[in-house]
Amino acid sequence: MALPLMVRNKLLLPAMVLLLMHARWAQSFSSRMESFRRLLYHGRAQTVFIHVTTQHSFDAHSHLCRAGYYASIRTAHHVSKAGIDNNFADREMRKERLHFHLSELGVDAAALEEASFRSQTTMEGFDERFGKSAIKSYRAYIDPKPSRMETVARENVDVAANRFARQIDFLAKRHRSQAADWVRHIDESQHRRTFPIILVLDNLRSAANVGSIYRSAEACGCLEILTTGITPHPSGNGSEKLAKSALGAEQILPTKHFATVRQAMEYLKDYRPNVMLVGMETTERSKLYNLIKYPGQEAACSDELIIENDCMLSPGVALFLGNEVSGVDTDIMPLLDEVVEIPMFGLKNSLNVAACAPVVMYEILRQWRVSSSNSSSSSSSSEDSD
Repeated sequence: MALPLMVRNKLLLPAMVLLLMHARWAQSFSSRMESFRRLLYHGRAQTVFIHVTTQHSFDAHSHLCRAGYYASIRTAHHVSKAGIDNNFADREMRKERLHFHLSELGVDAAALEEASFRSQTTMEGFDERFGKSAIKSYRAYIDPKPSRMETVARENVDVAANRFARQIDFLAKRHRSQAADWVRHIDESQHRRTFPIILVLDNLRSAANVGSIYRSAEACGCLEILTTGITPHPSGNGSEKLAKSALGAEQILPTKHFATVRQAMEYLKDYRPNVMLVGMETTERSKLYNLIKYPGQEAACSDELIIENDCMLSPGVALFLGNEVSGVDTDIMPLLDEVVEIPMFGLKNSLNVAACAPVVMYEILRQWRVSSSNSSSSSSSSEDSD
């Protein structure tokens, strides 16, 4: 059962909001609250009223405070409200002292707070100014886990805030140092050739697969990678696992993340208007990948892409790769120019998505007659975590 929610005196539809919480929902509570926060984010509401009947009200309060809201809980008569206002006051005290010490260290506390908020309420990932570790440390102090509340209550607020501020400052600096160190280790004497190939990764779940695709895409000179939905990406969740198989390619390739694949298609329509939209999927309308003529040869061979105001006018190819189980979103299939497949001769009807991507990318380059004589390095195999 879902009850109405008042947000700044605006009634949200009951069907959209999960409010009445029972003990049987305990296992999935965090995921439900994540959806709840994302819904609330669109209105940037500051006050949330929740009607609850169990102890999970306190968990709801904690989760919402993590998203930057003041959560006032309307409890049933048998649920105590004692301590809620005190907990909120304690949280504000921790926040005020932490921000004070962060400011002393030269850290933009307001920007860090916003970065923490957006990391939870959007799909943009972690702000590159601070990095994942610093943001998580900020959240851990402002909104500690219930299991740590007693420990936090016994600590001197100012001493703890000072310690966390120094830790956050160190983690943010380490993140920036590692990024800068990577940039210094890129051989700038070698020119990276770029071709009008764009990959769209539609709700891929495996960070290892995504990292492998980044590495192949970089080797093929792709222009950029667009990630959508739950797909791990360099500035979001799963970035560490992605980096293990990408081996630095994720730092080179331009990347944009979108909440949905339709948003990615709108981006292509607006900023890459002349690319052919090609999906990789086994369907009745699929054609063999090597029987399609891919546009973009002239731009590829001349190494000159026509780009005006961030809009690429050169012809090219946007290759859509779908989820490992469900494939490319069926809703966008009619919007694709072509759907291609790789022939299978065994009992299975598909390859791993990370294996499919380079097959088609190299076929595109073969058709464009791209010469390898000017490539920055010759092809080689390696044993580093492949």
